[in-house]
Parts: sequence; structure tokens; C-alpha cells
Amino acid sequence: MKLFSKKQTQADIYKVGAIVPENGLYICVPCGNKKYLRAGARFGTCLQCFGKEWRLFRRGLELWEKTHGKK
Repeated sequence: MKLFSKKQTQADIYKVGAIVPENGLYICVPCGNKKYLRAGARFGTCLQCFGKEWRLFRRGLELWEKTHGKK
């Protein structure tokens, strides 16, 4: 099972609480919500995921990915 494309590595995926490495557009892996974040800030909980039913929300599976395409 292939999880990452050739250009994408596991280093491009960030957990909630990690420090944002560079300014840019990041996408919430579980729901697809996009958010612009500045370097030095911390990745927070996705408010779209958090607002869903609690039985669907899985703490610890919140991941952010840097988008490499257009906004």
C-alpha cells in the first residue's frame, strides 16, 4: 500500500501541537479543511473536525499536511 507520492514524504505531515516550519497553506488530513499558517505558530485542532459529532472525532489522528499546489 503506497501512502506517499514521490514528492511527498512523511516529513510533510504534522501533528497537532507541532511547530509550523514555514508559512503556507496546510490541509487537515481527515476532513480536507485548508488553513493558512505562519512559521513558528503551532498546529491546532481543526475546528471543522472538532465541530463534528464526537463519535466521529478521533483525538490524536488530527494531522496537517503542507499543500504544494495552488490555493
